[in-house]
Amino acid sequence: MNQETYHNTKPRYCCWVLNYRCMFQCRMCYIWKTAQDKCETTLEEKKRFVDSLVGFVNTDFEFHLSGGEPLVTEGIYDIIRHIYQYGFKINLVTNGWLVDERVVENLSSAGLSSLTFSVDGIQAATHDFLRGKAGSYERIMKALSITKKIRGDMKISVLSLITGHNVDEILPLVDWVQARAELDMISFQAITQPFSKARDDYWFEKEEDRFLWPHDSAKVSRIMDELHARKKNGQKIGNHPNHFIHFKRYFENPNRFLKTIKCNLGDYEFHVDPYGKVFFCCLTQPIGNITTDSLPNLWGSPQTRTIRDDVYHCKQNCHIMINCFFENELILQDEGKQ
Repeated sequence: MNQETYHNTKPRYCCWVLNYRCMFQCRMCYIWKTAQDKCETTLEEKKRFVDSLVGFVNTDFEFHLSGGEPLVTEGIYDIIRHIYQYGFKINLVTNGWLVDERVVENLSSAGLSSLTFSVDGIQAATHDFLRGKAGSYERIMKALSITKKIRGDMKISVLSLITGHNVDEILPLVDWVQARAELDMISFQAITQPFSKARDDYWFEKEEDRFLWPHDSAKVSRIMDELHARKKNGQKIGNHPNHFIHFKRYFENPNRFLKTIKCNLGDYEFHVDPYGKVFFCCLTQPIGNITTDSLPNLWGSPQTRTIRDDVYHCKQNCHIMINCFFENELILQDEGKQ
């Protein structure tokens, strides 16, 4: 992609981390240990940011709202209503702890497109251990029963992290979602180094985190092959089938570089953190801040072009890259032509 096309390429997706606050103490994420001494963006700043996108992005633009736990964000329903009025799609991912009948009704009436629950085990003990919160599995099951009755037009899905602790429950999770009519799909991410820890390429060998890594590579390969086959056969799995090819390679060697083409985060996606910083990935400098800058002005600026080029030439297996989309990669291998 040459520089001239930067002005003609519109972002299609925003991953918006609304806060780093959470009532869980997840084993794969230390965000809950992060000092909360910075000022999060205000409700008005959030609304102005959404306003700034009108006329710049297409109406099929999508916001992915996450945290921390996004439901503790002040004015969360106002934010969703403000986004919805412009016709943008909105997904919110939650740990489920706060989801009751009132919350589901408010989310639905505000215009939420889809609600995603983080579920990391078919057994309560597995999920509760990984999430560091006793009773969290039971809360999610109750929440799903509520959404079944009053979800309105919202799609309901599940997001699961593949780890060494729950690897034997991955296929049963697919069976469970497949059997529940109220669930639209299940998507998977691969375990990476726990968030908010200093980068260590060999984190999976360290005693404190070793249990998170699936060390039986033969077993993991079989499971990835099965997930790939099930997706190809039309089961309710959100990942592209190529994703499981790359997961398989990653679990064989987590430090092998997976990308066969340039990282395309700079083409269509951007991230916003709780303090307003806008960036393509965690390994590059921010391109600006929603409290002081306009994204339409930032998108094609010389500074953004330089940062975008850094993204294109990056050769690190960051957590975003491992768990991003692989539709355009290994297509020939996927079709049995290599």
